[in-house]
Amino acid sequence: MVRSKRDTALLNIQKKIFCKYDKANNKVLVSNGKSLVIRTQSGSYYRYSIESTPLNYILDKNFLIKEIKDLKERIIDNKFVNFTIFKDENEINIFFDIKSFNLIGWQTLDVYQNLNITYLSSLKKNKLLKKNIFKLPSIN
Repeated sequence: MVRSKRDTALLNIQKKIFCKYDKANNKVLVSNGKSLVIRTQSGSYYRYSIESTPLNYILDKNFLIKEIKDLKERIIDNKFVNFTIFKDENEINIFFDIKSFNLIGWQTLDVYQNLNITYLSSLKKNKLLKKNIFKLPSIN
């Protein structure tokens, strides 16, 4: 099981995200809506098409609203609202805060059947962003 905690997460409805992992991992994850880049602690970059990842669905606000409209929610510890979505051979568990309904995390299985749990902390909303925050490094 892989657990990822983010110190900072900026989400955008156009499938954009900017996350800084906690200090232990020291990674950065950025999506510009088309590609996903992960910068590791060693400075290596890994680039993926957003369409090949579950983030393609998780970061699509309209998709989430459409899907969860017909799903039964699960209340967890009177703190979280959970929905399980099955799409294109992906099982995606989405978690929202029960009070604010903010997206607070998700759980997926990767291509190797490893469980990946992402928890968003220090979520920032309605912030003015620098235009280049979602700029990805060029492909080598």
